[in-house]
Amino acid sequence: MAIPDRLQPLRPNPQQRATMNTLLEALEHLIDQSRYEDDPEIIALIEQWNSLASRPFEFYEFRDFHSYTDADDFIRSAFHQEKYVADLSFDEACALADFVCTSGGDDSDVNYALQLLETNFANANASDLIFWPDDWFKDPELSQLEMTSQEIVGYLMEKSGRRLADAPVMALPLTVPKDL
Repeated sequence: MAIPDRLQPLRPNPQQRATMNTLLEALEHLIDQSRYEDDPEIIALIEQWNSLASRPFEFYEFRDFHSYTDADDFIRSAFHQEKYVADLSFDEACALADFVCTSGGDDSDVNYALQLLETNFANANASDLIFWPDDWFKDPELSQLEMTSQEIVGYLMEKSGRRLADAPVMALPLTVPKDL
């Protein structure tokens, strides 16, 4: 399942991508020369980057990004706008959960979909529910638990207290823990 059309992340145009790539390469070069976050050139480059990005980035993100992604995904993630969607539908939330569970796209898009779930179901800890259900449910025997996207969204609604207007009535097989 794909990210629903209206929730798709913004994509940089070719000029934006080229500019961001140039800035990223310049930052990488300075960091490789053991320059630090208080270096005036690094500060200026990060300010330029942040003027184009959808959120402010910090020095450590440039220093560490190779440990978790590649340059293309890092640049694409700069344009992702994680937002609260007041009229989020149950099917859209299920599509996001399914996209995350199946790693349905680039790493940056999967992370974007996960962040949409985190933002739209506050304090429900979608990441742990999906990837570490044993931690989420506080039961080590549930480490291999497989859930449908509908169950995932059901647990997120229950824990966050946000009931989606079009959500069906669901009987969840496990009790939602009080403390997460």
